[in-house]
This record gives sequence, structure tokens and C-alpha cells, in this order.
Amino acid sequence: MAKVLEKPVAVLGGGACAQTFAAEFTLAGYKVRLYELPELAQGTLGEVLRTHEIELGGAQANFKWFRRAGIAKVDVVTTEISEALRGAGLVIVAIPAKGHKPFFEKMIPCLEDGQMISIFPDNFGSLMLRNMMGEKGCNVDVIIGGWSSMPYGVRVIEPGKLDCIIRIRELLGDALPGKDGDKFFETMKGIPAFDGTVELKKGDTIIGVGFSNPNPAVHVPGSILNVGAMEVSEMEGTLGIPKGKYSMYKHGMSPAVARVQLAFYQEERKIANAMGIEMIEFREDQFFWKGGIMGVEYWVPFADVIIPPIAGPNSVEHRYFTEDIPVGTVIRYHLAQKFGVDVPTIESMIQLGSVICKRDFLKEGITLKELGIEDLTKEQIIRYVREGIKG
Repeated sequence: MAKVLEKPVAVLGGGACAQTFAAEFTLAGYKVRLYELPELAQGTLGEVLRTHEIELGGAQANFKWFRRAGIAKVDVVTTEISEALRGAGLVIVAIPAKGHKPFFEKMIPCLEDGQMISIFPDNFGSLMLRNMMGEKGCNVDVIIGGWSSMPYGVRVIEPGKLDCIIRIRELLGDALPGKDGDKFFETMKGIPAFDGTVELKKGDTIIGVGFSNPNPAVHVPGSILNVGAMEVSEMEGTLGIPKGKYSMYKHGMSPAVARVQLAFYQEERKIANAMGIEMIEFREDQFFWKGGIMGVEYWVPFADVIIPPIAGPNSVEHRYFTEDIPVGTVIRYHLAQKFGVDVPTIESMIQLGSVICKRDFLKEGITLKELGIEDLTKEQIIRYVREGIKG
């Protein structure tokens, strides 16, 4: 695995973070292949498909005062997964969790021995990927791991032009199985994306990493409880918020909302405790900062309001609803059911979100079967995520 970074880096995805990874690796001197699904590529990458050029800019605020900017000429930009993965060492998966399955379907037949797959954020994606590989009889020798969040707070100005607002301060990661964690960390700690990161921490299993993703606890209550203000500001440009400028962090964080976010977190802590897995710990007062616990990860110098320029959600089709409910929140609910933990706040968020979005998130959400742990006992799950031994 020591030679993983001596080979080309494959970045899978076409959104803001995938483009940022591709640009940053390129600017740091790596050969990079950027892959996007054919049906999405024209919309997400646009002219990048032709020019291969991505401009990385923005303040990139962080406590290391580090900034990497410029126009990156990416070696390969493709809609052919085999072209991206053939001979690659490190494979960065930088996509919304609701896109994991279609990407994994295309990835698995093209994986090669010796590759390392790193999922940002993991969001239980490592479990899904390992399970799908097992179902398809794929036994390539790869290391798979993931992280609690993305290393960037970034937005696309237009395809190929990025405003990287902030770099993450701390991040948790682990491999699946955890026995591969040291090799995973040794390789990943030196990648360009972490040059502005203050601290990388090893999570307590890939499930502990999944629980440590703050998106469900922050985004779901914050979006659901402010849906009226969001919709009115987008439809009418009233409430003092111009159309397209509504920000959950700037306009939607209040003591009452923070109490619900805290209750959500306390329930996920109970689930983790019932499973015997540690997750990131937050103090109660941290929920009442303007950026909530997201501000702990993205704490940057001299910011009076954490993540203030980041707009969204702008509709009930935004990923704060359509990803963070059916993936992170629903998985937490299923684990709570499996281990007999009462989670009224989490359940209420799923029910309200389903009504708001006119969808059945429990029905369409990720199941424990898709993660390969539905029929395992607590002891079997722990053995699987730590040692890779199933059954």
C-alpha cells in the first residue's frame, strides 16, 4: 500500500467537492482522473469535459493559514469508469450518499488489487460497498475506508470554477474492517486535501465514523423546522432574504432549533452506546453556537458566524432533505429499532420530512440489509467492522 500515491489518483464524482479534490491533487503534482456518471456529466462538469481545466479559488479559511489556488489541468476527465480506475492507486469517492449505489455498481467490476478507496463522507458507504462486492463475488484485495465529513466547505460558481470558502479543522476516519485502519491512515494523512486540516482522528469503527457525521443532526432539524421561512424567501424574496440567499446557518439557527438538534444527537449517542461503539462527543453548549456542532468541525479564524456565505437549502429537493433524511437519519432509526433504543426525535424528523417532501423516506431509505448487517447480532457486527469476519 506504500505505493498507492505513486500511481494516478481517481476522483469519482462531478460536484463541488469532487472537482476540488481533482483540482487540488493536480495542483499538488499528482496525475488525476476525474470520473462522472455519463447521465450527469454535462450538467455537473460542462466545459470541463472538453478543457479539463478547473479553477480553484476562495478564501479557504483555516487555522493553518493554508491556501492552494490556481487553474488545474486535470490529466483525464471521463465518463468511462474503466478509464478512471485502470492502474489507479487511490480512489476518492466524493459524491452524495444517495449516489453511492449507482457509482458502486460501476466501480466494482473495475477494481484492482492494491487499490485504496476513500469515501468522503462515508455515511455508511463502506458497509454498502463491501456488501455489494460480496453479493457480486468480487474478492479483489483493496482497502476501503471513509470519513465523517468532507474536507472542504466549497460551492461551484460554474462548472470548473470553485469558491472554496473554508477547510475543515478536524476529521474522523477509519477503514472497514478496522484492522486496515493503520494502513489507511498512514496513506491518507499526507494527501493534499488535508494540508489545511488541524487534526485527523481515528474513529471507533466505520460505524462510529458514520455516527460522527454531523449532517443529520444539524441539517435535518434545521431544515424541517425552518421550511416555511425557506420557501417564502425563495418564492417571494421577502423576510429580508433575497431569492437564492436563504441560509439555514444564518437565518435558521435559534435556541429552539438547537434544542431539537441536541435531542437528535442525544438519541444517536444512545444508539451508539447500545452497540458498544464510540462516536464523536460534543458539549451541550456547542449546539448553541451560531453554526451549531458543524461549527466545531469548521471552526475558522475570526468568523463571527460559521459558514455564513453558504446558502441553502433552497427547496425541499435539496440534499439536506433528500439525502440526510433517507440515508443518515433512516439508518440511525433502523439501528435504533434493531437495538431497542427509543428515538422519538429522530422518528419525528423522518415522518415530518416525508410529509414535507411528499415521499416515504422510511420506505425509500437505506436499509440494514443493504449494509450487510441486518441479520447480524451486536457481537457479530462488532467483529465484522473490526476484524472483517462475518457470521
